[in-house]
Amino acid sequence: MKNSSKVNDYIVKEVVKIRRHLHRHPEISEREYNTCQYIRNYLNDIGIDNKKIGKTGVVATLMKNKKLPTIGIRAEIDALPINEENTFEYKSKNSGVMHACGHDGIVAVTLGLAELLSENKDKLTSNIKFIFEPAEEVGKGARKLIEEKVLENPKVDNMIIFHFANSLPTGMEVQRNISTATIGRLSIDIKGKSSHWGDAKKGIDAISVSGKVLNIIDEMNNNIKDKGPFILGIGVINEGVKNNIMADNVRLEGTLRAVGDDKFNYLLNYLEEKIKVLSNESGAKIEVNLESKLPSVVNDPYLVEVARKIGEDIFKERFVLGEEVYLAGDNAAYYFQQTPGIRMLFFAQRENEVNYPLHNSKFDFDENIFYYALMMLYEMVLSI
Repeated sequence: MKNSSKVNDYIVKEVVKIRRHLHRHPEISEREYNTCQYIRNYLNDIGIDNKKIGKTGVVATLMKNKKLPTIGIRAEIDALPINEENTFEYKSKNSGVMHACGHDGIVAVTLGLAELLSENKDKLTSNIKFIFEPAEEVGKGARKLIEEKVLENPKVDNMIIFHFANSLPTGMEVQRNISTATIGRLSIDIKGKSSHWGDAKKGIDAISVSGKVLNIIDEMNNNIKDKGPFILGIGVINEGVKNNIMADNVRLEGTLRAVGDDKFNYLLNYLEEKIKVLSNESGAKIEVNLESKLPSVVNDPYLVEVARKIGEDIFKERFVLGEEVYLAGDNAAYYFQQTPGIRMLFFAQRENEVNYPLHNSKFDFDENIFYYALMMLYEMVLSI
């Protein structure tokens, strides 16, 4: 893989130091007060104008010329309510809170990139806006910052976001088009009729009906092949009051994840139609409620082509222009609805070790990826 003299040992060591500090001191969504101040202090130290946005967000601008376009680079700053089980010396000091999604590394690389670009400001052909987003893990950050005018003054003309994963050795992937799933939070409420089980004919068993709802969901997951990949899954079932009383209410809570809004809407409508039939057959009242919906992240074709050329040069055969969409979501989709953007994934598997997945209490990744991520982002900024 390619080496770059621009990304020096000092910058990489700084990124590692920042990442480990943030990993030791994680903060959950909407409470990232110390993280916010740490980011601002670092930006002040390297001479980049910045301000707090909202309660815990930060926006910083490296201004080259007001007449030039502006590239936005987003970094999530929040951690997860997970008790860390790693044993390395920089493990979380905050009980029940952990950077189990790589946001510590994203912030660290973004700050390192800010320093690198500041040192090479004469080479810039764009202004750079660094957006440090709180509350990404709860899906609130992007819309809140957009309401706070983060994409304006200066207007963001292109957006870059990136993530780390440990599922493959050092490498990189960009999806050609749709990068993340459209995700909906669903609830299904079943209203039957309570009765003593000794006189069952007088009731409508909501638990039995819920089993039939689950059968519909299994049938969809197993048999609808032309709308995949997708998943309709139930994570919570609440029902019943006593062993000898027929349950009259059941609530199912779950998720629908599909590739793009069109397929998502088709699957939701399919479920609703099947549920209507079941409701008529069973006599139970059944309601499907879409509690929330997050659109897909869709990569801009021009930015994908720029990333492909640079990625193939840096990562060689370990760069992948992907077709498969991950059934994960990112509220950065709201930025991408307003400005062209690209989502990039850096692979950082730790060699000869067990690699635990994202959101696991033992999640970690190979910090050697920082060098290549910095190089990729630096070249992207100069090439857009």
